[in-house]
Amino acid sequence: MEMQTDYSAILAEHQTRIEVTGDTVSLHLPSGPETLPKVKLPDHLVQWIKMGRQSVYDQILENSDKIRFFSQHLPVLVTYSANSLFPFNCGNKGVGFLPTSKALESYNDLYERTIEASRGIPWQDSLPARIQTASKFNEDHGGIDYRCLASLEIFQKTTFKNLLRFPLASLLYTGTSPTYTSFQLNCAVEIIDENDPRFTFIKLSRTLFEFDGFHIAQPQFQYGYIFWITEVIDKTPHRVPDIARKDGSLSAGTAPAWDHDAALLLQNIPGMNRLHIRHQIERYAKERGFKNITSAVMQEARKVLFRKQVSK
Repeated sequence: MEMQTDYSAILAEHQTRIEVTGDTVSLHLPSGPETLPKVKLPDHLVQWIKMGRQSVYDQILENSDKIRFFSQHLPVLVTYSANSLFPFNCGNKGVGFLPTSKALESYNDLYERTIEASRGIPWQDSLPARIQTASKFNEDHGGIDYRCLASLEIFQKTTFKNLLRFPLASLLYTGTSPTYTSFQLNCAVEIIDENDPRFTFIKLSRTLFEFDGFHIAQPQFQYGYIFWITEVIDKTPHRVPDIARKDGSLSAGTAPAWDHDAALLLQNIPGMNRLHIRHQIERYAKERGFKNITSAVMQEARKVLFRKQVSK
């Protein structure tokens, strides 16, 4: 039988290597001391995560059996494996928001009361109340600390051992079509245990949905992670600009002609946007071999190229 490692001494050593203050995180790394800033998650990424979570809450209420994987909760966590030929360890981790220090106690109390009220009744019958509690926190803009994210450690394997020794990591989020929102968060990682009220909240967040079918039942946890964000890198894919020839002209060829109806539609577009849209539609037409831009080609191009704006 494999013996369970006692990590208490190792964790104590880890905690001497990292000091979290108001605006910075100080680290003692093998290469020397480092002081990194705490960086707030940009508003558009906060909204992307919140919208994804609320969408899943709505899906759970409709049919919890349909829930599988959602990007806003399960980024790829990358840690450093020292003395390894392939030193980058990757794995998906369930990651979420953490309350501010002022809001932490009240949310711990709310989550505990919701879980207690769910005992002794069919688990499915308690789902609306549990979703309501999670949604209240998700929508509380002033009660969330957007400088960090949090997770539980379930398995205590490679990721845990890596972070004990080298408390830096990256979280990579990747969304779905049509925009494929993607970003990398470089983080200093604080490991916390059961005596920390932040750990209490992280565990309660999982316990709130522990017995629903979309979770792996895992009641025993000893440690949690606080990912203090120190850098945000946009990874969202975008179109590479057209390559110009030596004479300055674009390589895509001669612009297609606009027929009468399409030209009228173009003229109806406000002047500040007209030139940009014309360029995009002409490029779309050239790439697909259209010699003439008709109103049908124009509508097709706008649907494909500007679908994000149209969907709003």
